[in-house]
Amino acid sequence: MAKYSGKPFRVALPAEQLFERMTNLTELQGRMADLPEDLRAKMGTINFPDSETLAFTAPGVGEMKFRIVDRTAPRQVKFLADTGMIPINVIIDLTAAAEAETDVAATIDAEIPMMVRPLIGPKLQEAADKFGEMFGQLNS
Repeated sequence: MAKYSGKPFRVALPAEQLFERMTNLTELQGRMADLPEDLRAKMGTINFPDSETLAFTAPGVGEMKFRIVDRTAPRQVKFLADTGMIPINVIIDLTAAAEAETDVAATIDAEIPMMVRPLIGPKLQEAADKFGEMFGQLNS
């Protein structure tokens, strides 16, 4: 397994409240419309087909769907990619930074053959950074 840890993104919400929002993805769909146009464009096409699933289009890969597979209140939400190609987990960690602030960080854990890691690794690192940023911005 290869792990890629994203940069933390600070959100002005307590960890418990942020965890509740992140474990009901339907609520995040409505928040997409509230974001500024430039930020929505930067995030790309993201949708939430149901309360447990998020989907987006990844360049060179196509549509990817991730569903929630585990919740540890109020500190972690785990997603599993619904793709048949490579098992990919995305782990979102919530760390209380202050009474009303939480750091959001994503880790991507993937079964990548050693030979292709130099090709795919940088893209997965970028994706880990973007996952944390995306969840942070959707909850700001």
